Amino acid sequence: MRKRLSRYERRIAASFSASLLSLPDDSPELAPLMDRIEDLLKHFTKDMRLAWSLCLWALEFLAIFYYASFKPMSRMSPELRLRYVSAWHNTWWSVKRTIKRFLEAVVFMNYYSLPEVERRVGYTPRYSPARGGRDFPTSNLVRDIPAGDVNFDADVCVVGSGAGGAFIAMELAKAGRKVVIIEEGGFFDVNDFGYDAVTMTKKLYRAGGLTNTFGWPPILVPLGRCAGGTTVINSGTCFRASPKIFEWWADRFGLTGWSNDVMLSFYERAERILEVEPARNEVQGRSAEIFARGASKLGIEVKPLLRNAPGCCGSGVCCWGCPTNAKKSMQLNALPLALQSGAVLYTKCRAERIVFEGSKVSEVHARFIDPVARRRGGKLTVKAKVVVAACGSLHTPVLLDRSGIPDSSRQCGRNLTLHPASKVTALFDENIRGWYGIPQGCYADALVEEGIKLEGIFLPPAYTAPTILLMGEEHREAMMRYNNMATFGLMVSDTTRGRVVRGINGHSISLYTINREDLPKYQRGITLLTEAFFEAGAQKVFPGICTLPVVTKEQGAAAIAKLRLRNKDLDLQAFHPLGTCRMGADPREAVVDPNGRVYGIDNLFVADGSIFPTALGVNPQMTIMAAALKIAEGIHRDVL
Repeated sequence: MRKRLSRYERRIAASFSASLLSLPDDSPELAPLMDRIEDLLKHFTKDMRLAWSLCLWALEFLAIFYYASFKPMSRMSPELRLRYVSAWHNTWWSVKRTIKRFLEAVVFMNYYSLPEVERRVGYTPRYSPARGGRDFPTSNLVRDIPAGDVNFDADVCVVGSGAGGAFIAMELAKAGRKVVIIEEGGFFDVNDFGYDAVTMTKKLYRAGGLTNTFGWPPILVPLGRCAGGTTVINSGTCFRASPKIFEWWADRFGLTGWSNDVMLSFYERAERILEVEPARNEVQGRSAEIFARGASKLGIEVKPLLRNAPGCCGSGVCCWGCPTNAKKSMQLNALPLALQSGAVLYTKCRAERIVFEGSKVSEVHARFIDPVARRRGGKLTVKAKVVVAACGSLHTPVLLDRSGIPDSSRQCGRNLTLHPASKVTALFDENIRGWYGIPQGCYADALVEEGIKLEGIFLPPAYTAPTILLMGEEHREAMMRYNNMATFGLMVSDTTRGRVVRGINGHSISLYTINREDLPKYQRGITLLTEAFFEAGAQKVFPGICTLPVVTKEQGAAAIAKLRLRNKDLDLQAFHPLGTCRMGADPREAVVDPNGRVYGIDNLFVADGSIFPTALGVNPQMTIMAAALKIAEGIHRDVL
């Protein structure tokens, strides 16, 4: 598959971008924009690159039928082209709208990451000096692709280095076990951070940050592909799961050994390692302050979040690698601690297959691959007494399936939950500079009993622009007032269950359509956020609803409350895929047993969010780490 745009594709993309961004066709900004888009495409998977091309060509040639124009889009006059692209924007047909959303997201994020455009909208971040990280033996970290094949004998092979993989590797290495960690992405430290959001996305995220589900609506699921996994690119939020969750697991799935009392000690150990503390009010930023101002008028208490970022100075880019080393993601704690205890970490190495015979796994076969150039290197073969899959909920079931691991329950890849999230952006007359401070520093429990968690969020221009569901001059006018925006988000504890399947090319494909039970939760949450912002003095809000992109103060939150909302009208993201290797006491309905061991295989374990049988209702990283510590304790005691 080509990684570059053809000359014709470049012309199509440029003409589309000109209409979308309200730029003249000869704008000098279009050339660097096309260069950035082309560079992003290098990070797409083959199927994503193919989808991009097909969508682009569809947009081009369906223009021929637009009021019998008999012209492809790139040959239309600017006036006719604007009307044509607007028709795609305002269409009732959700498939057509989805095509445009995919294309415009790529355009918006790249345009608003151009340095001169960032300065124009008022985004000028400054970072404090970086603190030092933990020392570790660099010989235990393989950052570059070896020249040939590599063979390694270990007690434990851990596939994945995120919250679960890093913690289980750390614990078993500290216990004296010979541990090897396989990570598909590269290893990055503070010297690699601090660039614009799109540049960092290409470094740290899988598929250029555009992994998504298939269903209604398509949901963006950003995933980390780097040493430390998604902990490197998350907000740093550290919640414990509610005791009610563990009670439900015990009653429904027989997980009596996972009571809140049992998990308490594992949570406390994880929190000490991560140095968890409440976010300080002085660095939460004015976006959070303004939402709290409106929420208080509704009788809603806004509280500081617990975070793994002691001494955070509020750089505002938690989701693109902390440029000051304040956020204690895995490459700053668990991974160095594992390497200090003798573990070896291979990066840029993709696990392809777990080899087993009977009820025992014996080897893991992996391949060194450059994450960007896709250049294939030699093979890594690990002989191990125990294998731990910790690739995350979208990739662990695919690895098990690709390896032919028996699945008598037929639940592997099923039961996907996501905590789908939405947000409301509000426009004020006052100067806010919401990017100056912690992007997610506070929360509210006002709707938690309804399955809705309210949490702060604020993003750089490159990732704010795609969520403003306008185009042309209207979109430009809104973004030119970027420093007058405030944002707050919500996430839903979903009852919807999706599925992960293995595609033809071996990649993970996620299928997920919001059910009727969850749909009203989004309407309820968006309505409340809108009401709070109007109480705080907002002039208009952007609620993230395709059929109602803007709500004015005169319309009020009632415009959202009375809307006949469909799931395909929502614009959502999700950051917490869980459940696809469900844990339970009954092998007929679970993939792993209460010890995290895969049913039918004595020495294969799973230690990531895929084992959780239900949505948690809170950000899951602390529960994943606590679970990894618990599973590691059992492996050390009972298996090795």
